[in-house]
Amino acid sequence: MNHMTTLTTLTWEERIAHYTKATGFPRNLFMGEDGRVVGTWIMGNDYRVKSTYYGGYPATYLRRIKALFPDKRRPLHVFSGKVDLEVFPGDTVDINQNLSPTYVDDAQKLETVPLEQYDLILADPPYSVEDCEHYGTSMVKRNAVMRALQGVRSGTHVVWLDQVLPMYRKDAFAVEATIGMWKSTNHRFRGITIFRRL
Repeated sequence: MNHMTTLTTLTWEERIAHYTKATGFPRNLFMGEDGRVVGTWIMGNDYRVKSTYYGGYPATYLRRIKALFPDKRRPLHVFSGKVDLEVFPGDTVDINQNLSPTYVDDAQKLETVPLEQYDLILADPPYSVEDCEHYGTSMVKRNAVMRALQGVRSGTHVVWLDQVLPMYRKDAFAVEATIGMWKSTNHRFRGITIFRRL
């Protein structure tokens, strides 16, 4: 696999401008002095999860991510559960075959997934052992998932939603953005880390 072939990409200034225009949400993402994007999304008190699946994305999350990446054509949802593909179409990976993912695979290995075909990865792993009990799975090793995702092409972005920053190789990925996400009262604070494959 040739990681020297980079994907055409927008600048982050262009991404932020498109996000603001496409969503109508306030401009709350900014370029930091270190060249990384920083910001906070306050999702509001809309508790709806269209899929009704435990741990599903909060309302507007997928629309926001899609607005940041209008140039991406082949998204892959990892730990997909019952992701709303009407809002953000793409292929899915889950270990639970009953959820009818595109690929039934362990995200720590991704052995059956042609990763080089995708230009955007959305990952939302279980955050805790208690969450895993809801899904009927065991806790994942985040660093193993990031290692498996090294199979994507250079220029591919990985959008990682979690309560921790996963361990990753700095010669494989660069962190381009960090966004804090508040859902609403009595919900856990989460962080969105956006990596680019080098």
